[in-house]
Amino acid sequence: MFLFLAGTLCAAHADDERFDAEELASGAPRYFVLRAADARSTHVTGDMRLSETALDFTNGSRMDVQPVETDVQDGLVYRVMDNENPLMPSGRPLCPAPLHPLYLVFDNSGGHAASEQSRGDTYHMTLYCGSRPLDFALVDPARRAAVLTYRRTTDTNWAQSPDEGGYVRGQVEAHCHATHPPGVPGEQVCIQREEEAYRQILLLKAPSDALKRCGSYVTARATHAQGEDVSFSNILHCLGLRDSRAVFDYCAMRITGQKRPNDTTFWDAQPEQAHGISLCFNALAARQAHN
Repeated sequence: MFLFLAGTLCAAHADDERFDAEELASGAPRYFVLRAADARSTHVTGDMRLSETALDFTNGSRMDVQPVETDVQDGLVYRVMDNENPLMPSGRPLCPAPLHPLYLVFDNSGGHAASEQSRGDTYHMTLYCGSRPLDFALVDPARRAAVLTYRRTTDTNWAQSPDEGGYVRGQVEAHCHATHPPGVPGEQVCIQREEEAYRQILLLKAPSDALKRCGSYVTARATHAQGEDVSFSNILHCLGLRDSRAVFDYCAMRITGQKRPNDTTFWDAQPEQAHGISLCFNALAARQAHN
């Protein structure tokens, strides 16, 4: 889910998340949503989801990309793969034929004067079109086809950071695939359910400590950016509990036979016990949500 999760980032922190070169060296955010911030961006691409490997558009079009190592400061350069030139929601291709997209450059400065606060969630995408492959070092900045503006709407609480313990979409598909192996139907239904749960979580504007706490409760792991039990539906149910800690402690006691010494104790090193505790917790949270 676009949320979904993998490969920990070392440089990003939810309280100061920047799309900068150091972060890219560790690995870009797995997934976040960019909302078109002006009329032109709305007309050209509309909203889109950005990950390490692709851009997804609201009409179902997808464009495969690959990060390019460059000396661009505070930005990320994508090479568009296989001469793809998908149709946008407007019905037109991103680049006019016979051209096709070559590179996309994302940054949150765009050469514009802006305060640090206003720059934090505003991203500019510079589009370069061409008819043949070209090394990025040879691209003439003056030949850009468009500069589009977006606002990043995935709350920074969802940054993929071991320090903050948040979530991004990459893990949703991993969760649904793990719980629906070949021969077991329902993977797409699972993905749709998780997407809807993610939207509901964003609407709740839950504080980062609540998200981090529920992330540990639904997995029984402190380092919960891993594991098959990660689910936005489960996190949503956890956020709805009046006393999620009491429910978790009940399950921990029931599965292990021992009382937790404090709320920082989890079962990262004991995956079988973690799995049992998480099953118990998620089942009780879902039942209360249903009731």
